[in-house]
Amino acid sequence: MSSAVIPSRARSAALPLAAAALAAAAFIGMDSTAKLLGERYDTPQVTFLRFLMGAVYAVPLWLWKRTPLPAGRQWRWHALRSALLLVALLTWFEALQRLPLVQAVGVGYTAPLFIALLAMWLLRERPSRWIWAAMGIGAVGVAIGLWPELSATHAPGSQDRLIGMAAAGLSAVTYAGVVVVARHQAQHDALWTILLVQNLLPVVVLAVPMWWLWQPMVAGDVPILLLMGALATVGLLCITWAFSHIEASRAAPVEYTGLVWAALLGFLVFGEVPTLWSLGSAGLIMLGCLLLVKR
Repeated sequence: MSSAVIPSRARSAALPLAAAALAAAAFIGMDSTAKLLGERYDTPQVTFLRFLMGAVYAVPLWLWKRTPLPAGRQWRWHALRSALLLVALLTWFEALQRLPLVQAVGVGYTAPLFIALLAMWLLRERPSRWIWAAMGIGAVGVAIGLWPELSATHAPGSQDRLIGMAAAGLSAVTYAGVVVVARHQAQHDALWTILLVQNLLPVVVLAVPMWWLWQPMVAGDVPILLLMGALATVGLLCITWAFSHIEASRAAPVEYTGLVWAALLGFLVFGEVPTLWSLGSAGLIMLGCLLLVKR
């Protein structure tokens, strides 16, 4: 009997883990578009555009599905998640402007550690020893990727990079809160409703400051904006679905695969050449994820 249950559980977890991996790739693609836009516009405007373009996709999807809007008591959770997501993206986009893509992602991908810890505290999840091992290997991989930069703080531009690292770290903490709240919301509201509200609320909040901070844009940025919104939508749908089907602490280490995508896109789009440190980091991260999937 037990031999039949184990494959069944493995199959039931395979799709959520795949969804989490797809979300990681989509988010790194979105980060690349934000980094490109950040070369011409300030961080608040890039953040506003991210939510605005997310709403461009979220509104038609919600109108198609017509899922119920949140009940009265659930609005506070949506407000909390939207606020955390707003802070996470403001600090994250600031980090992207100060750091190479793969380095920013390396710091930001401490988020799965905070996700697992918050899941244990708030959701009463109890990760197995294999999940702890996967997280530990992934954390060592991130540390290896960051070590060269941390050991050269005396170099020119180090202060700017440290500010970027601090911003990425704050983003990781707040994003962990976003994910844990999302798992709570998934038990009460439909996926399409969550997608709609978490894009529209930040747009409303940022609309007022944008009146003074807005910088004129060019038509050539429209394809980048549309791609940003599409990648953000795919990523949010996948990660929300994944965390509504398996424990947050189990899916969290899969997000480490985004570091591999960051190294690839950093090279192809921004000309950032991965070092042996970053390649070794990616190898350990992938090993941790493979261990997680196997177990």
